Amino acid sequence: MTLRKNIMLGTAGHVDHGKTALVRLLTGCETDTLEEEKERGLTIDLGFAPCQLSDQRVVGVVDVPGHVDFIRNMVAGAHGIDVVILVVAADDGIMPQTHEHLQILTLMGLRHGLVALTKVDLVDAGRRDFVIRELSRLLAGTFLAQAPICPLSTLTGEGYGEFYDALNRVVGACEGRPSQGLFRVWVEDVFTIRGSGTVVTGIPTSGVVHPGEVLWLADAGLSGRVRRMQVYGEDAAEGRAGECVALNLPELDHERVRRGMVLCGSESLEAVSLFEAELHLLESLVAPIKDGAEVQLHVGTASARAGVAMLERHRMGGGERQLVQIRLSEPLALVPGERFVLRANVSAEGQSRLITIGGGRILGTGNVRLRRQRPRILEGLAARRSALDDSIRWAELMVRESAAPMGVTELQRRCLLRADETAALIGELRSANRIVPAASGGFAHASTVEELAGRIVGAVAAFHAAQPQQVGLSREALATAVGGHREVFNLALESCLRGGVLAFNGAVYARPGWRPRVPDPEHEASEQAAALFQRAGWTPPTAEELAGALRVPVERAVKLTRYLLDRGVLVRLDDRLAMHREAVDRARQVALGLFRRAPSFTTMAFRDALGVSRKFAVPLLDHLDKVRFTARHGHDRSPGAEARPLLAGGITDEA
Repeated sequence: MTLRKNIMLGTAGHVDHGKTALVRLLTGCETDTLEEEKERGLTIDLGFAPCQLSDQRVVGVVDVPGHVDFIRNMVAGAHGIDVVILVVAADDGIMPQTHEHLQILTLMGLRHGLVALTKVDLVDAGRRDFVIRELSRLLAGTFLAQAPICPLSTLTGEGYGEFYDALNRVVGACEGRPSQGLFRVWVEDVFTIRGSGTVVTGIPTSGVVHPGEVLWLADAGLSGRVRRMQVYGEDAAEGRAGECVALNLPELDHERVRRGMVLCGSESLEAVSLFEAELHLLESLVAPIKDGAEVQLHVGTASARAGVAMLERHRMGGGERQLVQIRLSEPLALVPGERFVLRANVSAEGQSRLITIGGGRILGTGNVRLRRQRPRILEGLAARRSALDDSIRWAELMVRESAAPMGVTELQRRCLLRADETAALIGELRSANRIVPAASGGFAHASTVEELAGRIVGAVAAFHAAQPQQVGLSREALATAVGGHREVFNLALESCLRGGVLAFNGAVYARPGWRPRVPDPEHEASEQAAALFQRAGWTPPTAEELAGALRVPVERAVKLTRYLLDRGVLVRLDDRLAMHREAVDRARQVALGLFRRAPSFTTMAFRDALGVSRKFAVPLLDHLDKVRFTARHGHDRSPGAEARPLLAGGITDEA
């Protein structure tokens, strides 16, 4: 079995500087496979071949075209390269595509490489030394500043041994590409084989794939099972990120697959028309670009026309960076973290030509147009930028960005991870107390809960200041005052109670030790009225019955009832009936008990469970409908939005 290191080598450099000949020498393979390439003697498309290292392990080599007309294909190949061999011919020296390829490789985030100074058999020693000095000046300050420069001739073999040794050292210093996350591969080529069907090739950007697994073509809504696969031309049981794979997918219609599409191990990846990014313009750019500039986007193996919407300033000059939104002419299946290159038509000396102007990394994908100079948007994108390369921080940020608790499935989709990887991240975040489990099974960010808890305490303090004669706020009134998602509100409220910054007296919430400023006579009468309502439970008195029990005028009983309603001790059911909050809370528990036995219940079943007449059961059910604890369907009630999380979490509805 072939030992593989999932690293991809790539050539880059000006046309006719000997890239393909060098790959042929390294691999023994001919990468110019198109008839047009053989006729014209230059590489038009990408060529892939395996290369055996000195330790017998095999890595891949991608030979990219150098001609200016095929820059699109060069960028398509560069997206999968880990180590670059920058090829410069000694007779020509540094040429225009040498500069542009180096710029593109830098924008694509390359960190490892070496220089092959080819065709040294055509020049004398003086010329060779001159080109080496020029290369040293060109590479100063770039990722190739310390890279070996290896003179060699693919014709005579001179210097090849030293070049091969240097290549092994550079590859040895480069770590294999991580294979975590969902399997995802940009389609490089697609063709059919008689008896086998559709074959798709490319360099996976993440994950692993095995025969028998189902892959989804994100851009087309199609799927197919991998019948067999090859890596570097050999049958394989596994393909990893950073390797050249060929996937046999007979169920896919090859006519609907094209370069620039994405195969993914999940159907959750969707094509988008907009994405957010940090754009970095090249220092060499002479003329500034303006907001709305039309560009050609290159990402993965895809290319599309696009517009640049600047989110910070109206224009950008050479060397500047800015957060932007790229608006595509056609949807692409993109993910945060991917690198892209922008090219644009630039006029010089009366002529217009397409040149590389800059590039960057994708920070977010979506279909919502953003407006310029919005602090919250810019802060959010900056947070994403700093978390891109840390899976734990990224997962935490995804939870933090969500107003509602985020479910495990949604977190897995946003992070593009496998189920086991998502579970591990959740475990780490919970251990660090960065996320809090919610009743529905999702998670809220600890800071979101903390911020809402602060608003709750502030709302209670403001209420006490405005209404010093009242005991506190009801749960509903407090939720309305602070806003936010109800589940997060519940978590924040529980946090306040556990922390002792809030107290619950069975009816309303207040500061610990709070005593309303109530005149003694009023206080004594209201306490007597409250006690009557409390004893009455689910059969509360009317105003007339309360007046008779307290031996006060009806008007006085109405005033006391209104006072208790304001304090949150009583709950208004209808125009005539008010009920003690404790009784309402017990009725909610009864409803939960009925829901745990069946998905719905009738008015009669609720009435019988309470042991009261319809006179009291119906207004009480109407109130539960109003606060969304129950949902009415004819004569039946099903769980409402406020009851469903309690049933899902298997907890009681208690503060």
